[in-house]
Amino acid sequence: MPVRTRKNRRYAPPASMHWECVFSSEFDFFGELADAGIATDAHGRPDREEARAAWKQYGVEFMASFTDNHTPWALEEFGEPR
Repeated sequence: MPVRTRKNRRYAPPASMHWECVFSSEFDFFGELADAGIATDAHGRPDREEARAAWKQYGVEFMASFTDNHTPWALEEFGEPR
């Protein structure tokens, strides 16, 4: 019988990881924000002002690791992170 893996309760992913999908596309497709206790609408979009505040806080870190070919939604919507 295969070994069942358990979730490490001591490991908490960085808060910036919860926002990666939203910064890239505006939508939280995987429910990561809900796991972090951040409310989204029925389509998976967070409050715009909450997204703007997160972009200011985590945007530089996100852009440093962003490798896709498209322009991220948050960059188009809010401009360069500061």
